[in-house]
Amino acid sequence: MKIVGIIPARFNSTRFPGKVLALLDNRPLIWHVYNAAAESGILDAVCVAADHEAVQKACAEYNIPCLVTGTWHPNPTSRIWEAAGQVEADFYVMMGADEPMISPGDIRQVVHQAVKAMSETSGLPESDRPFVVNAMASITSAPEVFDSANIKIVCSQAGKCLYASRSPVPYPKGSLDYSYKKFVSIGVYTKEALDFFAASPISRLEKIEEFDLLRFIEQGKNVIFEDISGSTLSVDTPKDLERIREQFEDRKRNEK
Repeated sequence: MKIVGIIPARFNSTRFPGKVLALLDNRPLIWHVYNAAAESGILDAVCVAADHEAVQKACAEYNIPCLVTGTWHPNPTSRIWEAAGQVEADFYVMMGADEPMISPGDIRQVVHQAVKAMSETSGLPESDRPFVVNAMASITSAPEVFDSANIKIVCSQAGKCLYASRSPVPYPKGSLDYSYKKFVSIGVYTKEALDFFAASPISRLEKIEEFDLLRFIEQGKNVIFEDISGSTLSVDTPKDLERIREQFEDRKRNEK
């Protein structure tokens, strides 16, 4: 069994161009994600899927394996699909290039649970097995709930995703007794799932929310979310980067 980690690195981000090369503790964000993936000990190989010479150059500088992908990809899953055509594996693990605070333990937990669930149910009908497995984490503040950059996840008791939205879902009309969950960029795919995604048109809800996993959900595929306990924060804007730099320094002080 071969498990390959792929870090999709889109250079020209709409709100923060070049963010994947922004520095955190004097190293680019992609280095931190790659380092966490390498230290997880559960991946047979890890590489960056790049669409720009600057990212390729940075990868070479830090000895990070790099795959060249096109600039046309509208989302990470599409880029992972192209990269998967260049490296053979049983499972592909996506880790967002803009989530430098994910830990090796988070990656190890999600991949272990995903591979276990997918392997144990491989002979069952598609309706009875996970098609994609992804990570989610608790939202710890009200502003995060209302921040459209955080994709809120609503799951069944078994962890199957019922819906995902940039809006606050569920809406707290009858009760405030609810722990909101957000999408975290650690996802496990098979080649079957990636090929299905690439062959399927952009779905109605995916287009509205601009969230690629809704393509699977809207077509009835089982997307399972694994709850992680780690604290995560993605870099969507320069302001996010400043917050992460503060968190990073706090973490370093606590480790001393």
